[in-house]
Amino acid sequence: MNKNLKKNIYLDYLFRFLSNFNLCDAIWVLYLGYQGLSLWQIGVIEGIFHATSLLSEIPSGALADLLGRKNVMIAGRICGVISSMFMLFSDHFWQFGIGFVFAAWNYNLLSGSEEALLYDTFLALGEEKKYFKTNGRLNFVVEVSQGISVFIGGLLSEYSYVFCYLAAAFVEILSVLVCCFMKEPERTQEKEQKISVREHFVVTYRILKGNREVLHILFYYSVLFAFYTSLFFYSQQFYYERGFGRAAISLILLGMGVCSCLGALFSERLCRLMGKRACYLGGIMIAAGMIATAGRTAAVSFAGFGLSSFFNAMLYPLQSEELNSRIPSGQRATIISVSSMFFSVVMIVLFPLIGWAGDMAGLQDVVWMAGAGLLVFHIVYGKLSRRL
Repeated sequence: MNKNLKKNIYLDYLFRFLSNFNLCDAIWVLYLGYQGLSLWQIGVIEGIFHATSLLSEIPSGALADLLGRKNVMIAGRICGVISSMFMLFSDHFWQFGIGFVFAAWNYNLLSGSEEALLYDTFLALGEEKKYFKTNGRLNFVVEVSQGISVFIGGLLSEYSYVFCYLAAAFVEILSVLVCCFMKEPERTQEKEQKISVREHFVVTYRILKGNREVLHILFYYSVLFAFYTSLFFYSQQFYYERGFGRAAISLILLGMGVCSCLGALFSERLCRLMGKRACYLGGIMIAAGMIATAGRTAAVSFAGFGLSSFFNAMLYPLQSEELNSRIPSGQRATIISVSSMFFSVVMIVLFPLIGWAGDMAGLQDVVWMAGAGLLVFHIVYGKLSRRL
């Protein structure tokens, strides 16, 4: 049994690489613009994604806790294939919206399940202390995968957007095959099949209600990650408006992927060195990087974007460790999914707002204002949280 469970760890490296090999992340904003959508419509499309996530996150996490992480992960990747097909064959706003609904289900079904399966594997092996270090390495794999995929996706889009979405569907099918070889930890099955869905939600609600630290972690990191995610996706149009072609933009995003890889790689060291202060330093650096991204010269812009990318990636393992150490195994996938739900709430408001403001004033001004807004949030919320 231990030998089979240990395979989960090695298989998860491959699964994380494939599930984050998102060839269309570097081009979907440009693709929708190519299809005739304005920035505010693109913002609404992304809002549909996060509205779906908001409604689906807790149920998807409960399914992972009650029916098994592995089964839910496979279902998620199948939704990813369907999403790619909708994006490829659609030519209308609402058809693209349906494609993003399936993309959200793909995200929802994976968001808590992957981490919960890995953490429960370490628990079953009696090696949970190794989780943080392994999760940092997995985050490094994720950043490498995303960096390579956005570069390849940008190059493929120079020839045809069709190639990107067909290749994306093929990678999603490969990840399903990898997931089939994983083993569900017995302790997950034994504990979680004994409770009803209603009891599951009642226990989860009690955990959140009685734990201010968990609520603080969920809210604070969701805001930081939402601002950086908005910067990352709108950077496609941002640099396109500054005269860069799709291949050049893919190179820029590849460079940001390298910065993210370094952030993931040094996450454990920085957190060990700085302790809890690491999360606040990361927030300040993401905000400062966003402001610099709007700089007039390309060098300043790239440096700012890279700074935000580094510290955004550095914070992911820290958030995961802080959450997993404060929640019981039976509700782990559900509460990790609640984290994604908080993120979706912020994105529903923030992403369309940035798109609308970009149409009105241009992304150049909007990016630095978003960075300044995040800096103000960080300072105010930091002071308020210390008083609570």
